[in-house]
Amino acid sequence: MDLARFLNQHSYAIAAAIALAWVGYEVIRRGATVRSLIVFAALALVVALPPLWLRSGQHELVQLDAALASGNPTLLEVYSDL
Repeated sequence: MDLARFLNQHSYAIAAAIALAWVGYEVIRRGATVRSLIVFAALALVVALPPLWLRSGQHELVQLDAALASGNPTLLEVYSDL
């Protein structure tokens, strides 16, 4: 896998890691208070929840792989609420 493809597929995780590292650095540099730790935890949740929410279930992939490997023509319909 080349670097451009890696960055394209993992750009959200890279940006989230950079943002969390920067906020964590600022929390440490300015002194950790209860308020700053709450803000850091809230940011971590806001960054971590969307990929977990948008990820499809593993059982759907197993069914798709079985249908594609069956040797029969397969109609793939993609639907999104977003």
